Amino acid sequence: MDESDDMAIGLADRTGALMMINKKERLLIKELLVVTLKSPSAKEWIVKKLGREYIQIGERLLKAVGD
Repeated sequence: MDESDDMAIGLADRTGALMMINKKERLLIKELLVVTLKSPSAKEWIVKKLGREYIQIGERLLKAVGD
């Protein structure tokens, strides 16, 4: 196991606040985003609820936690 696997990484939100997440949290977020972004109905719900820009936010977040 790589030493960095146990390290928390920081993710900034829209306000610039930093949220630290650990490996298990990254894995969960990654898997949720993969499933969600592959589902047309889930993407439609996100667009309807939050706006189209949140699809791109999800894609960027997936790249950030995909390591």
